[in-house]
Amino acid sequence: MYKFFIRKFSSLANQAQSKSFKGELAVITGGTRGIGYSIAQKFAQNGARCVLIGRNKETIEKARNYLDKNFEVDNNHIGYECDLRIPAEIEKLVINISKLQNVDYLINAAGVSYDSLIVKLKEKEVDDIIQTNLLGTIYMCSHISKQMIKVRKGCIINISSVAGLYGNSGQSIYSASKAGVIGFSKSLAKEISRKNIRVNVIAPGFIETDMTSTMSESAKESYKDKILMQRFGKPEEVAEAALYLAKAEYVTGQTLVVDGGLALS
Repeated sequence: MYKFFIRKFSSLANQAQSKSFKGELAVITGGTRGIGYSIAQKFAQNGARCVLIGRNKETIEKARNYLDKNFEVDNNHIGYECDLRIPAEIEKLVINISKLQNVDYLINAAGVSYDSLIVKLKEKEVDDIIQTNLLGTIYMCSHISKQMIKVRKGCIINISSVAGLYGNSGQSIYSASKAGVIGFSKSLAKEISRKNIRVNVIAPGFIETDMTSTMSESAKESYKDKILMQRFGKPEEVAEAALYLAKAEYVTGQTLVVDGGLALS
């Protein structure tokens, strides 16, 4: 019996490793920079046609052209402008996406943060964080999951943060938004997994992106001392985690922490 389970597990692992995304569509919010851009490249490298969602037209085109040049697919990769803080824009975006083909993968990687103590945060900053990080994710999942339910197939990966698990001084609202993403994703998994749609979360630690580039060197060194691997992660390493979750067809409702051991320190 033990040998049977070992063989079965090995077979599933090999299937996941060899799975190609050729002919499939991946929608990535925040797909023009940082973690989202790395995920887009990883999915395109594995054959997926990518839809990059961002706010800046020039950045979108630059990212899309890079994918077209380096990762050829049957149809060109697509880029759309959308402000995820505005539900009406999301609704319009999803209508345009629905004209392409069925969405196989939705990765919500868009996020903003204003690092400040709660007593100093402005109302607009609080709204930006909650509307982009949490409500934007919720509305994207709501609209896209309706399409996935019709074909009884799909994979959703939401990007949270270790701040959503453990909190972080100066990031109370950001932490709240990311904790909300985790709670929402677990509940959504319970709602739609029987429709053959998987929902998982990645909670990165400190990753080398625009968000961490503004930190002082002393702050970076202080945090690195708390990380078991003594360094910040790379966006590509989070992209590898997303690739795993996209291929792991028996994993749903989980939060995969990618933090170099920060949570264990």
